[in-house]
Amino acid sequence: MIPRFCFLNGRYVEVAEASISALDRGFLFGEGLFETWRTYNGRPFALDQHLLRMKRSAVSLGIPFDSGEAWEARTRRLAKLNRLTTGGGAVRLTITAGCGSLSLLPSKPRKPTRLMLFRPLEAGLTQAREQGVSVHLMDFGRGVNPSLRQLKTLNYLPAVIGKLRAHRRGCFESLYRLADSTVLEGTTSNFFLVKGNTVVTPPVAAGILPGITRALVLKLARRMSAVEERSVAEADLFAADEIILTSSSIEVVPVTKVDGRKIGGGRVGKFSRELQLRYRRHVARRMGVRVETLGE
Repeated sequence: MIPRFCFLNGRYVEVAEASISALDRGFLFGEGLFETWRTYNGRPFALDQHLLRMKRSAVSLGIPFDSGEAWEARTRRLAKLNRLTTGGGAVRLTITAGCGSLSLLPSKPRKPTRLMLFRPLEAGLTQAREQGVSVHLMDFGRGVNPSLRQLKTLNYLPAVIGKLRAHRRGCFESLYRLADSTVLEGTTSNFFLVKGNTVVTPPVAAGILPGITRALVLKLARRMSAVEERSVAEADLFAADEIILTSSSIEVVPVTKVDGRKIGGGRVGKFSRELQLRYRRHVARRMGVRVETLGE
């Protein structure tokens, strides 16, 4: 279900009537960025961190973006317009370089396009968190500069392909695997593995997206166990006691199978359960509510 209203260039309009120019460089060249943040009962969570990441990315691409604008108020109003003030949701903010010539060389000054949409959470998310999910390993070349992979640009074709391949295999997610068997991240998630008393996750320097939820989970995990940020090989996944996916929209999702092979006996492990609980408690404290009122 697509919500009825969106925010486009300073106005709240019906999605069916919203439009951008045929000369928008985001459409023509993928010259743009996006961020997705979670909402609970219509209120955004970790919004400042998402806006800061977008601002840093926008600076690197030369796209004007003011993180200090009233994005929280806009999120809340959009939730109200779409009658999404109870339960969970997700908001996607997209900015592009705006209209320009058909030349690859951007024109200056730029007037960016800004679009904010509510999007539904992934289907079956509660079941995924409770029962665990299967993931697929997807071969992924190093054709893109690692520094560019750390930006949430509109060049998202590998993620689309990864999600399609996962879906066709009955999996929740695909993980990118390099030619040397190094595993980087998911199409829309970071991952952690648990081996004995140690939690391991790939370092940002490897070219992964510096996830907002990843950073929070790192803090929570360090209070529970030893943590290492290092390269993860395919063999490390199959030898893990537990594997966990993280992102703003899915929160903390355990992995019980990788390419059909069971992880930890195919059951959700104790560390995953405790991390889920601590994550939800942290969100509730930051939102100033009880855990049971967060909804999906």
